[in-house]
Amino acid sequence: MGQISLRKLNANRRNALKSTGPRTPEGKRAVRWNALKHGLLAQEVVIRVGPGKECLADFLRLLAALRDDLQPSGALEEILVETVAVCYWRLRRVLQAENGEIRNDLEDVAQSVYLPLAMDAAMYRQKGLEQPSHLQSSSFGLEFLLELLQELATEVRANKILSKPSLKKVAVYFGGQPDGLAARCASLLTPAQQSDSSAEPVAQATCAESTDKIVQLLEAEMAKLNDSLDSVRQKELLRMKSTHDSRCLPDSADRILRYETAIERQLYRALRQLERLQRRRKWSSFPLPPASPGLPVKNDFCETNPT
Repeated sequence: MGQISLRKLNANRRNALKSTGPRTPEGKRAVRWNALKHGLLAQEVVIRVGPGKECLADFLRLLAALRDDLQPSGALEEILVETVAVCYWRLRRVLQAENGEIRNDLEDVAQSVYLPLAMDAAMYRQKGLEQPSHLQSSSFGLEFLLELLQELATEVRANKILSKPSLKKVAVYFGGQPDGLAARCASLLTPAQQSDSSAEPVAQATCAESTDKIVQLLEAEMAKLNDSLDSVRQKELLRMKSTHDSRCLPDSADRILRYETAIERQLYRALRQLERLQRRRKWSSFPLPPASPGLPVKNDFCETNPT
């Protein structure tokens, strides 16, 4: 590095004389912590690496705000103020932990309430299992049955016939009782349709009349399922809300509350000790009242006799 000129050196010296820093007690008190980045406790309380990394600047702002409010004097009061800041920082973590526990519990609600019902409906749709009687007790199951009836009605309108595989589906998903939907649809088929599902209709008018009645039966069943669907959805929403409300407190609430209580005790103990120190400092520097003539003045520090 080259040498600077004499003129620039003298200019730097003159500027340095002007930069004397704060001169008043208030100014000195305001900048005395500029060189202090963090204290002993701050070095450990802030997580600086990893997934749970925290912002050191947020903690330093909290510490600076508490110093402005509490106005510590001396090393012990400074440590107590930093202890207060650490306690508030740890209480913030308590709220974060509680929030995370509740979110996890609420996410489990959808899986425990809706997911099994949706899986049942998907399984019946893919494999066509026998006796799915509980499908009508869930919104997913009712939606599946409505889709099935809509497909059957479309098939009957297009082909003017209800095939035997389709009639079997009706019997599987809606029961094979003598007065059930499958039996009523089967009673409307012509003898040719009943003997051979692939045969052409013997009498077009008779077949058209029977298929229209079958479509009406399917549509009437769809209307009943739609009414049930609204009611079942309301029940599921109420059950979901009740389950959500019951999970608003985490399972680990006792552990979190014990941890929070321990931090609050430490916080209040530090505040009381700081208040005691500041009160002692304040009254020790308070000027003594003027002595009354003829009466001795006594205090903890000296004894003055009137002249």
